[in-house]
Amino acid sequence: MSRTLATAIPVWGATITALVIVIVALPSENWIGATGVVAASAVLLAFIVQVAFQRTDGVVRRLLASVVGIVIVAALASGLMLILAGLQ
Repeated sequence: MSRTLATAIPVWGATITALVIVIVALPSENWIGATGVVAASAVLLAFIVQVAFQRTDGVVRRLLASVVGIVIVAALASGLMLILAGLQ
């Protein structure tokens, strides 16, 4: 596995896990607001992972992969949340 995926996949997994917790634990009125908090926290986590990795070569590419994945996951989750909120 490349370094890019080795640092991005755990961040994406944490983002998905946090968004599932948001859907399960919060009322539907708070889902969209909490999605932004989860996404911002995931970006901070991506930076922490990069600092812990201690490799400077390719750090921008690895951060870009992590952040793009976070945006895609958050966008898909937001769409799902809007659909689920409409069903309730």
